[in-house]
Amino acid sequence: MCIIIAKNKNDRLPTKKELEYCFNGNPDGAGFMYVKHNKVHIDKGYMTLEAFLERYNELCKEFNNFKNKALVIHCRIGTAGTNSAMNTHPYPLTNKVWKLHQTKSIADVGVAHNGIIRDYNPVEGDGDVNDTQNFIRLYMWNKYKQDKDFFKRRFEQDAMDKITNSRLAILDKNENLYKIGYWVTEKNLSFSNSNYKPYQAPKIDRMRYRTYPNYVSDYYTRIYGGEI
Repeated sequence: MCIIIAKNKNDRLPTKKELEYCFNGNPDGAGFMYVKHNKVHIDKGYMTLEAFLERYNELCKEFNNFKNKALVIHCRIGTAGTNSAMNTHPYPLTNKVWKLHQTKSIADVGVAHNGIIRDYNPVEGDGDVNDTQNFIRLYMWNKYKQDKDFFKRRFEQDAMDKITNSRLAILDKNENLYKIGYWVTEKNLSFSNSNYKPYQAPKIDRMRYRTYPNYVSDYYTRIYGGEI
């Protein structure tokens, strides 16, 4: 499914546990995007938890824990394209595949995606690309050529939400962060889904199932490995 962590300027940083859950649940590579010298910097292709955390700590040291700075983090689980460094997120807003594949790049706008954009899944002849890269180079780039601020407009955001049925994080060179789709907020930090924390089995009201105690107990033993 992938996951995006989207930190606005005044938001907190993720905890180490949150980072570990995000990567371990989405272990096909990770990346970052942030603004430096009025440009969006994309730094990705971290294929192990150790490399990911090491680079995160380096960035936090460089940018004073991102105080008053935006930061986007993406952890990937591959659904299209190879599970390689070049297919990790985020991406610059461009129509050039080779730029989308660069593990370090600079742009005016960067994009991270969580979901599957089925209408943009790669087909024969596309090469080693994924649905996100196709959506950026075929849809977003065409919009960007016509209107450099298209992603800031509510009706355009609504259109991308409808087309992708996904979550997108778009960061511009002025550190404006735009979040598209449904997001989860946890203590002043945004996540594109809830797998930044361990799964918790739903609680069962024993009184509601008092006439079927053995069924409920057997079910939870079989599914969750223990009694409720």
